[in-house]
Amino acid sequence: MIKLGADAEKIKIIYFGIDTEKFSPGPKDENLTKKLGVQNNLTVISLRNLERIYDIETLIKATSLVLKEFPKAKFIIVGKGSEEERLKNLVKSLRVEESVRFIGFIPNDDLPRYLRAADVYVSTSLSDAGIATSTAEAMACGLPVVITNTGENEKWFEDGEGGYLIPIKNPEILAQKLIYLMKNENLRKESGRINRRIIEERNNYHKEMVKMEKIYKYLI
Repeated sequence: MIKLGADAEKIKIIYFGIDTEKFSPGPKDENLTKKLGVQNNLTVISLRNLERIYDIETLIKATSLVLKEFPKAKFIIVGKGSEEERLKNLVKSLRVEESVRFIGFIPNDDLPRYLRAADVYVSTSLSDAGIATSTAEAMACGLPVVITNTGENEKWFEDGEGGYLIPIKNPEILAQKLIYLMKNENLRKESGRINRRIIEERNNYHKEMVKMEKIYKYLI
């Protein structure tokens, strides 16, 4: 915009933000964990749709590696898309059907319950514009995250603090980071606290809309 001649003083960036009251840390819903079959199991969750751009294949390939260290771990895959049948077939070929749950589409109002049922959030996306809403929602719920280093993810947290940034299409490194987090409960909790603080400070819907309101009032 500046290159096109816009006045830098007039450019304001407002993030849509995450509703941090709705997406917040909380206890696991026992009825939900029982329904999902993940009670008393370390659980990984993905909220990206089942399309090639989100590369759920890499997550599924990583599951077999994680299960060698944590045979009781569970993986919740939320979303729908054109890759569903192929991904389910991949799960069968790797013989990890007992550990992977395909949940399908979940209404946004229900997502906090599913995020609280998990211990780690994963995004294997090949491309993102800024930080993905689902990643920010997971961070707001106090989850550590393992996400691909795409878009502006590296601007939102440092690798090793709120979780890990990993290269795309690398199930080995993804599995390595998941295993490390699974082995370190204190690290998971501290990473979750860091992520919650980041979203509260930098991507809070309520704070961002206050900024927007001030801009409207200034213009008026």
